[in-house]
Amino acid sequence: MEITIQSVNFETSVSLNEYINKKLEKLNRFAEIRTAEVQLKINNTTDKANKEIGIKIAVGDQQFFASRAAEAYEDAVSQVCEALERQIKKSKEKNKA
Repeated sequence: MEITIQSVNFETSVSLNEYINKKLEKLNRFAEIRTAEVQLKINNTTDKANKEIGIKIAVGDQQFFASRAAEAYEDAVSQVCEALERQIKKSKEKNKA
């Protein structure tokens, strides 16, 4: 799997990159992911949940995307990966029918 991590106007830490890679590797249990594009940014709002992450993955000829905002990037990554997992499972069930 080829993973591209892009952060807007800041540098990501090594530990955050490793966390993202680990979470995306777990998604491989449900489908073979060819590519993953991760975009991290900080929204300029007064809301505490200002750390936003969007992940687009390519599985076969399909693409899936999810985006979430949270107080910490780790929480947002977990939420996005859960959403992507649901999308993959739904797509597999749909293709079986």
